[in-house]
Order: sequence, then structure tokens, then C-alpha cells
Amino acid sequence: MIKTKHPLISVIIPTYNESATIEGTLEHLRPWSNLIEVIIADASTDGTANLVSRDFSLIQAPRGRASQMNDGAQLAGGEVLLFLHSDTRLPNDFIQQLELALSDSRVVGGAFKMKIDHPGLFFYLTTLGSNLRAAVTGVYFGDQTIFVRRDCFRQIGGFPLIDLLEDWEFSLSMKKIGKTVLLPGPVKTSARRWLIHGKWRTTWLMHKIKVLYLLGTSPADLKRLYSDRR
Repeated sequence: MIKTKHPLISVIIPTYNESATIEGTLEHLRPWSNLIEVIIADASTDGTANLVSRDFSLIQAPRGRASQMNDGAQLAGGEVLLFLHSDTRLPNDFIQQLELALSDSRVVGGAFKMKIDHPGLFFYLTTLGSNLRAAVTGVYFGDQTIFVRRDCFRQIGGFPLIDLLEDWEFSLSMKKIGKTVLLPGPVKTSARRWLIHGKWRTTWLMHKIKVLYLLGTSPADLKRLYSDRR
């Protein structure tokens, strides 16, 4: 276990129009309030910030998940930074999982296996595929709740300020400076995007974006394909 006078884990939540989820997210984190620091980096226009209890740290940041997470990280006092989406829930033993993984000094960071919070074969197979891809490639996405040692985050230079797939690039940067791990988790992430936009349409779009990125399409162009509708 890492000994520190600061919170061991700083949980950073980038929010954009999350008035429907933020209160539930913060209540979910409240049982660990003596063990973690929570920072909400908000860029909303729907009053999300007004729903954040004074028990938690809140900052206003320029819109963009990368810049919001970087701004939140600048304020963090924990030795470990954990980047949580507002529609994702942590496992009850996430602190123990982190402590065990980071007891290995070679580990710089990683993510958790995920589970989509909706029943059915489609979501089971989507979860399975996502976890397999992360385990094989070491490329993690935000819904898997990326974590990193704070000093390693600074060494990397934070998330790259690109419009999309900043988590992909950050994963590759972590791998360049040390070992990364996929923890058993699972974190539970919302199925809302699939349910709003259609299961197959959403899956096709996600894979299309990944392939186009590998072929050299810019994040700015890819962002035009990606919907921020909640």
C-alpha cells in the first residue's frame, strides 16, 4: 500500500451536460469519501455544476474531455489519478485492486475490465470484445476507467489535446514508460449511447472511427462522425 499524507486516489470526472447522472455518480463515491479525493471538471451548459455537492471539488474547464481531465489532474493531490466517466460505477473493491496492482513498482497505470449495465447477448458480446481488445493490445478507452501514477501522468504530459481518442494515445504513452495492467474490475458503464442511437449503428460507428484513425484520419475529422447527444 502506498503511504501518503495526501489522498491516495484522486478521482477526476470530466462532465459535459451530465445533469441526469452526476448526483448518482457522487452518491456512489460517497462511501469512499475519507479515502479518495473527487474533482469534477465541468464544461456543461445544462446546470450540471449546480448539482455538485460542496463536499466535492468542482472546477470549470474548457470543453473537451482531454483538457477537462488535464485541468482536473493539475489540482489533484493523490499519488494515483483515476479518470471516471459520470455514467460509470466502480467495483466495491477498486481501491484494493489498485493497491495490489501498484505494489509492483513497474506498473505505471492501466484500466479496469468493464461491463455494460444492460442485459442481453448483444451487450454481453460487446463487453467481451472490449475486454479482450484491451487485454491483447493494452489500449484502453475512457469507459474502462483509466488510472495512472501522478508522476507518470506528468512525465507523459497528460492527455493529448485532440478532439477524439485521447484515451487511445494516452494508453500508448503509458506503455512507452512502463508496464500497464487491466484489472478485473469490472466497472459498470451505461448502455445509454447504444440505446439512444441504436445498438448496431453505434457499434458500427465506433469500429469505423477506430479503423479510420488507424488509416490516418485526423481526430478533428473523426469528431464530426461522433455524436455528443445524451
